[in-house]
Amino acid sequence: MVEEQNAYAPPQHSALVVHNRFSIIWIIPIVAALVAGWLGWRSYAVHGPAITITFESAEGLEAGKTKIKHKDTDLGIVERVEPTPDLSHVIVTARMSRLAEPHLTTGTRFWVVRPRLSAEGISDVGTLISGAYIELDPSKGDAARSFTGEESPPIVAANEPGETYTLHATQLGSINQGTPVYFRGIKVGQVLGYELSDTDGSATVHLFVHAPHNKLVRTGTRFWNASGITAVVGSEGMKLQIESIQSLLAGGVAFGVPQNAEAGGIADPKTLFTLYPDATAAHDAVYTRKIHFLLHFPGPVPGLAIGSEVRMQGLKIGQVSDVHIEYDNDTGLIAVPITIEVEADRVTLLHGGDQDPADFEANVYEGFRKLISHGLRARLGSGNLLTGQNVINLDFVADTQAAAMIEGKPYPEIPTLEADDFDSVIHSAKTVLSSLQITVSALNKAVTSPQMQQSMHSLNESLANLDRITQDASTRVGPLLQSLQSVATSADEALKQTNSALAGGAGGGDLAGTLHELKNAARSVRVLTDYLESHPEALLRGKPGNAAQ
Repeated sequence: MVEEQNAYAPPQHSALVVHNRFSIIWIIPIVAALVAGWLGWRSYAVHGPAITITFESAEGLEAGKTKIKHKDTDLGIVERVEPTPDLSHVIVTARMSRLAEPHLTTGTRFWVVRPRLSAEGISDVGTLISGAYIELDPSKGDAARSFTGEESPPIVAANEPGETYTLHATQLGSINQGTPVYFRGIKVGQVLGYELSDTDGSATVHLFVHAPHNKLVRTGTRFWNASGITAVVGSEGMKLQIESIQSLLAGGVAFGVPQNAEAGGIADPKTLFTLYPDATAAHDAVYTRKIHFLLHFPGPVPGLAIGSEVRMQGLKIGQVSDVHIEYDNDTGLIAVPITIEVEADRVTLLHGGDQDPADFEANVYEGFRKLISHGLRARLGSGNLLTGQNVINLDFVADTQAAAMIEGKPYPEIPTLEADDFDSVIHSAKTVLSSLQITVSALNKAVTSPQMQQSMHSLNESLANLDRITQDASTRVGPLLQSLQSVATSADEALKQTNSALAGGAGGGDLAGTLHELKNAARSVRVLTDYLESHPEALLRGKPGNAAQ
């Protein structure tokens, strides 16, 4: 039995067979895992960090559509736009690409690109079709993920080669952000912006000059306001100067080195410059050293104000820096002290002897003492006949009374004289013209008054009535004059016949007297007839002089 069982038992060398072949069903999950990993890696490689940008308005921005670009290359897309809790601003959340991550620094700037109208024209018109987008301007700095957007495009890109300079001005005029900067009429930069000082009211202007033109800015350079039109009146007449049409519309700043001035080396960007009101003031700024004097004129000083010119030999050497009225309570006198500042470098004193170059002010005062001893005097003169503005002339007057410079505080005083004859005549003419103008004005008021108009209306009616009466009198006087002429003619004929009769026969003396009287009466009638023919109005008014009799 045991043998039978062994006969049916399996052979001892048989073993379990294991199948090691790879099943095709595993390909699907493996491929899916590879695709997911590749997509994840691609998403990680392409999509960079999320950032937030704060703007004042969300105009033109749409989640999922508005892109972030740099030089028209996509670097991100806006994912969400929501207001701040206080509703004062909007926060834009954007997903940036991995390529933009190294450039997300504290110096990077963002702004919305949309169509804008400026003095230079219309910019970014293409966004009318493609829609607004956010521009990224990379710069250096620490890594950042939160930014504050610019409300207008920056004037100059962060990496633009060039230099920024600072100007100080008392008045800006039409200068604004983006105002062009010119050198000899060529645009070389723009104004970045300006700040107003709350302490002294001055303005600080920041401007940028593109490379390589920044090398034209030297230590001796002067900047001036080139906005609008400048009128220059000289011996050749009036000249109108304009930097460019754009500066006329949008303003402008120009710079250059004045004539007879040293250019110096290339200016450091930290150098502070002055912004002068015009080119003339900038060129005159070559003479920076100024000495002050005091003046007292013996009479009124019409047409004189701060900024009025001070001239010597017809050339400008300074200007009036202060003029006011002083009243002395003790004496009851009123004085008008005038302070002038003289640009002493305009007057060169030759052969002045040994002088210390370091003591410039003392040297100038000593030089003016000598000039005054040789007859230098100050007097008021006419600067412009049209505007009535006066100037101060420092002239050498011959045969004048000897005088010396009056030493005192706050400044030494130069002796003065009355205005010259020509200016006196002009002043008198102005006074007469002013009185005539007042008289004409009063007469005009009298003529245009209601009483005068009523009187003229009454006079006009009276003249009309008189004309009608005269015409009526002429109509009636005509037949009367004809009758008088007939009577006179008949009387003449009668007298002739009577004379003939008397000549042929005897007559008494009474008859001769009677005839003589009759002849006189005829003559009187004839004279009356001639007079009435020439003056028919005498029938109404009588003969002139009768009323007096």
